[in-house]
Amino acid sequence: MTDSDTPAVGRRHFVQGVGAVLSLAPLIGRSNSAAGLQAGIVNVGAHENSKRNNTFLQACRGEKVDYTPVWMMRQAGRYLPEFRAVLEKSDFLTACRTPEIAAALTIQPVDVLGVDAAIFFSDITTTVVPMGMQLRYSDKTGPAFENPIRSKADVDRLIVPEDPADGLGFVYEAQKICARELANRVPLIGFAAAPFTISAYMVDGSSGGAFSLFRQFVFDEPAGYATLMNKVAEHTIRYLKAQAAAGADALMLFDSNAGLVGPQDYESLNLPWVKKIIAALKPTGVPIIYFGLGAHGSLGMIKDCGADVISIDYGMRLDNAVAQLGPNVSVQGNIEPYVLFQSPKEIRRRVAETLEAGKAARGHVFNLGHGVPRNSPVDHVKAMVDSVHELSQARMT
Repeated sequence: MTDSDTPAVGRRHFVQGVGAVLSLAPLIGRSNSAAGLQAGIVNVGAHENSKRNNTFLQACRGEKVDYTPVWMMRQAGRYLPEFRAVLEKSDFLTACRTPEIAAALTIQPVDVLGVDAAIFFSDITTTVVPMGMQLRYSDKTGPAFENPIRSKADVDRLIVPEDPADGLGFVYEAQKICARELANRVPLIGFAAAPFTISAYMVDGSSGGAFSLFRQFVFDEPAGYATLMNKVAEHTIRYLKAQAAAGADALMLFDSNAGLVGPQDYESLNLPWVKKIIAALKPTGVPIIYFGLGAHGSLGMIKDCGADVISIDYGMRLDNAVAQLGPNVSVQGNIEPYVLFQSPKEIRRRVAETLEAGKAARGHVFNLGHGVPRNSPVDHVKAMVDSVHELSQARMT
């Protein structure tokens, strides 16, 4: 029996791991129903805690801070010995779908590095499994979909579950654990891929190559593409709303493939769905971060997407980005990730440059221009975090 033959609710969702098939049927009980998750937000103030370090949230909103907060994309990663120790006992997808493991990996960087926010440990590809995508993961090649989208008929077979916990309950259960454990420490960031980015994976089947099949699909099948983006956007809205209800204090939309098209096509083929998602998330009351990797020529449009924070990659000067974005949004970024392989002294110098480049922004969240490189020396990563705290605090006193 295929996914298209089964009803939307109560279906079995299959993720294939290394040598095994994993069922992502709803793992959590009624507390993770759509109604239960939405009831988790009593009011916006429920996400604020006076005992917690809220510097990250304050910077996101452009409020006064005592120092520049810092966290890193892919801060829960294989460069950490503690992370590798966990993954020696569990394959990647099992770690993603086991709430206790996912929560532990989320919190590790807070313990080890002293960052000002935790980003939830997961993978963008697991999100669309409940829509009918069949996911396999290999340690050598990463995630891949075994039933890639190649026609409008394939798109029409995708479903958008009414209940965000259908096939993804493990995400919200893990986030509840994180929210409880981090309650008096730092905020939790939830995330998802933007529709353009995850659709590229769904069409090409994997992350390898230049996404040529996806780019052809976009222009050769405009009706199918629009339907795909509409379905993925609606699913993403429900998914991220449920994350906020489960305890995420901020939400980040990763658009890692935004740079696949130039400004003219970004405006018509990507931006409308980004705006739709962000507008739908505003009632959650949590800050929203948008990261459009490589879309430098579209920054003038991105500034009006509705996000509270625009994350800048390593491909452009941060001060130039701040000037283009103007006074109504905060920025995140954007030190070159591979600076982490330089000496602590040089890292500190580059941190000072990045702080100077971001000083004119409404608010600045320090981050890398992309993810932490896999073999980064942990003591160098810690040196960067400490330098951000020390140098920014000195500037503000």
